[in-house]
Amino acid sequence: MGKLPLLFFRLMISRILLGISFGAFTIFYLWYIVFYFKEVFLTGMVPTIYLASSLIVSVPIGHLLDKFNSTKIGFYASLMAMLPVIILFFQNSLEFIYISTAILSVAFTMKGDSFSASTKKHLDETQFHSASSYTFIASNVSSLSGTLIGGVCVSYFPQYFIYILTAIVILSISLSLPTKEISNSKSDESRGSGIISSISFYKKMIGFLLVGFTINGLFESLDVYSSGLFHLVLHSQPIYYTMFVVVISIGGISGSFVTKTWPSIGSNGKRISFFIFLFSPILLGIGISPSPFIDIILSFSLGILLPLINVPLTAKLMAIIPREIFGKVMAFLRIFISGSTPLMAAFFSFVSLWSPVNFIFIYIGLIMIPVTALSFAVIPKFLSIQSGNALENPV
Repeated sequence: MGKLPLLFFRLMISRILLGISFGAFTIFYLWYIVFYFKEVFLTGMVPTIYLASSLIVSVPIGHLLDKFNSTKIGFYASLMAMLPVIILFFQNSLEFIYISTAILSVAFTMKGDSFSASTKKHLDETQFHSASSYTFIASNVSSLSGTLIGGVCVSYFPQYFIYILTAIVILSISLSLPTKEISNSKSDESRGSGIISSISFYKKMIGFLLVGFTINGLFESLDVYSSGLFHLVLHSQPIYYTMFVVVISIGGISGSFVTKTWPSIGSNGKRISFFIFLFSPILLGIGISPSPFIDIILSFSLGILLPLINVPLTAKLMAIIPREIFGKVMAFLRIFISGSTPLMAAFFSFVSLWSPVNFIFIYIGLIMIPVTALSFAVIPKFLSIQSGNALENPV
């Protein structure tokens, strides 16, 4: 496993900073809208605009990444993030908050996808596992930091928030200066063969996609209903719900260090499937538990499991996707897997009309049992797929 180049860490830190700015922006303006406009529906438009904007631009971004320098696209993403900051310097009306949300969402999506493409193009396959571990740690760090900065600013220093946001984005820009890389347009693969390769690749991944689709939707439902669990069922203070959310990220950081220290822990498909199975008793425990403290501990264990599953699968995914179609495939994966979010949310919203909130966690825990059976069938096959093209331009 080779040592990761400085370029990787520079681009990763730039991505962390943009993630912090997006997280802080979301926390700050969700509260801002509730406080000044007194309407939950208007608040709910923020995540809706974010998800819609991200999905709309996924395919165009994927095509751009397959044709052009990924580090330049990452640089332009950081530059784009300055636009909503400038807008909000002069306008804080609801319309401009929504417009800024859409722009920042596009910038954040570009940044994440370009970083993945840069990792694919500039690292050797033997470095993908280590890179995935660091990336998962980075995602959790940016999530935690963004939540803290946004929460502290909206509570104590709202007048300084836009200046803090400006400083974070400028720092992200300064660390994302582009570098040279070989263009995919120089490869021998034609457009037609690229489309055929993409379709052929999707066919190999049907089972894996179904598992990812289901698990993503179920966990998005957890995010939606965990606040109801703590408020309506456990009758606990908001601090306990906050801790429940935060310790998932802390667990994720801990689990990422485990995968970094023992890379072989995720090398076996059956072992990964067993980790997926462990979701079931944990979720059942959250649904049954009468104590917020027990739920917080179980949430931490969920966080530990996520990188034990995601890191090796992400590393394998990065290795097996041919470089010439990497952007297209990642765009398809984003749209397909994210499509489970509205479907699962609608389904469990209907269930919540006649069932207590804690029962939703029990139902999700039970659904994970057949999902585990499917994962035992498809994940070992997924890990056996032959890797894509070899590295052409290592740093």
